[in-house]
Amino acid sequence: MQAAHDMLFVGADVASWDHVDFPGVVPRTFLAPAAAAALAAPAVALLRAFSVSKLAAGVAVRVALACMGIAALSRLRGAVARTAGARAGAFFMLLSALQFHLPFYLSRPLPNTFAMVLTSLAAADWLDGSAPARALALLAATTAAVRCDVLLLAGCVGLHVLITRAVPLKRAIAVSLAAGLGAAAASVAVDSLLWRRAVWPEGAVFWFNTAENKSSAWGTSPWHWYASSALPRALLGGLPAALAGAALPPARPPLAAAAGFAALYSALPHKELRFLLPVLPLFNVAAAMALAAAWRRRGVAGKGLAAFALAATATAAAGFAAAAARNYPGGVALMRLHALAAGDASAHPHAWPPRAHVGAFAAMTGVTRFGEAGPPWRYSKEEGLRDDALAGRGFTHLLSGAATVPGFDAVEAVHAFAGLDAPRSPGAALARLRKRGVWRLVGFRSAPAVWVHRRAGPRDEA
Repeated sequence: MQAAHDMLFVGADVASWDHVDFPGVVPRTFLAPAAAAALAAPAVALLRAFSVSKLAAGVAVRVALACMGIAALSRLRGAVARTAGARAGAFFMLLSALQFHLPFYLSRPLPNTFAMVLTSLAAADWLDGSAPARALALLAATTAAVRCDVLLLAGCVGLHVLITRAVPLKRAIAVSLAAGLGAAAASVAVDSLLWRRAVWPEGAVFWFNTAENKSSAWGTSPWHWYASSALPRALLGGLPAALAGAALPPARPPLAAAAGFAALYSALPHKELRFLLPVLPLFNVAAAMALAAAWRRRGVAGKGLAAFALAATATAAAGFAAAAARNYPGGVALMRLHALAAGDASAHPHAWPPRAHVGAFAAMTGVTRFGEAGPPWRYSKEEGLRDDALAGRGFTHLLSGAATVPGFDAVEAVHAFAGLDAPRSPGAALARLRKRGVWRLVGFRSAPAVWVHRRAGPRDEA
């Protein structure tokens, strides 16, 4: 997101780009965000001409990426329809739209999302048999330039292509090498220029995650976590349907490739749901074929099961969405900071001109450069600073995960999702049912998550 901002608003002054001061743990390619920024550029230019807030430009970038994802999924839907019928294609799009995580990530400019766009296009070429060699090339290019873990999916798809003799071995190797080396070369050329050092981002990521296994520092999960936690939440009602797809010959290849990817990825201790994004559409393909078969062959019962799977998916996704809407206190806090500091020049001259420090938690929960105000505001995301050292660094405002920071006054707390608010006994459930009704039997708890701080004045410090 920061890269897209800098391409659109900073331009050729690479020294002022966000990644120069805040490079992150591992380098990532600029090729992917460049695609979203280029697609959004006409809309952003129009917004800038009318002096619309930069937040709208951020929305434009996300809409552009979502359009790329929808186009890729639509092409995959066409392949499903040609392979298993129009009804299966319709169920694929319904599942994809009604689930929570796939639409949620569809507009988030993460490497996983960009990879999902490309792997969906590759899946379309592979599943309908129209261009299996091109599918291998797309997967190889995605592995080399966007997400190195797509190598696992490329291996699963490549194995099927070779077993079915859809592409001769020599040609499969040739097209994969050509596409992979070409994408790697493009990445090295562009990313070395923008990172201002020789670098192949996905090579560095691969080494970091596998050879060094440093990703484990960000948490580990048991080997079964993808199967026992991530996939049930991501697929919802599509999971049992996808498993049922194992009984249908057309559904077996996409199901086997997706399950193989998840199984192989389970060997890495650090796990996140977003790592499965490239194969979620493949699970949905298998699920859609199973739902279409149930609708066609099982009469009223089959239609009822299919309708129930879709309804259960939509209901669960609505709950996830309601919780997720409360999960970005950092972005809300940044907007509140600007509103609260609007009169600081006169009312709090000791906190002007403003220099804000954005804590790590706030930076991870919605703060982007699209939300920043112009001069005289300056921002820092410097990490590793102790709370008692912030006052001495010249900051006038903070977005902090701490309620109390020496030398600063907390002026507002922004709440975030803190769990479900469910009755703890049958009696409590009946009482809440009578008072609130069935639709508010279960609610959401919130708790302060990010505090907006202003530098304390001389009188306060005394």
